[in-house]
Amino acid sequence: MSFDTLVQFGDHAADPHGTTSNRALKANELVLFDLGTMTQNYASDASRTVAFGAVPKDIHDIYDVVLHAQQAAQQQAKIGMTAGELDHIARQVIEEAGYGQYFNHRLGHGLGSSVHEYPSIMPDSHLILQENMVFSIEPGIYIPGTAGIRIEDSGYLSANGFIPFTQTTKNFTVL
Repeated sequence: MSFDTLVQFGDHAADPHGTTSNRALKANELVLFDLGTMTQNYASDASRTVAFGAVPKDIHDIYDVVLHAQQAAQQQAKIGMTAGELDHIARQVIEEAGYGQYFNHRLGHGLGSSVHEYPSIMPDSHLILQENMVFSIEPGIYIPGTAGIRIEDSGYLSANGFIPFTQTTKNFTVL
């Protein structure tokens, strides 16, 4: 593993930098998984959020906003844009849906021999994204006392855009 696997339930997942705790999983709440592995001395990082039972429609709608933000950033990532411009793409989707105050971390980070490396994909970064840069795209909405939703893929930037390493589903999943 490239870091200790993180599993957060319900309102505990509303902290984007939280840790796994002894909090018990309850029916009808979200579960946020964040994990990564090492392959040939290179780190990966991926997050998925799933429902354990039925969750309210507004939570499902928030999930759709995060998914749309992540897909927009992945589809529009290109060589020569700044890291701040890429962050803005996802952030704008979340802000337009009315959840901007709850996207309280950077869009992504570089990966290499460790899980959090240069570059930081964040607001106001003037770093020019270059071919073969490896980074995550991980927008999230974290509503205190309610839930946290993050969808994260790691990948690299090619002449054809962002190529994710992660191949697991991002469809809203109910367990």
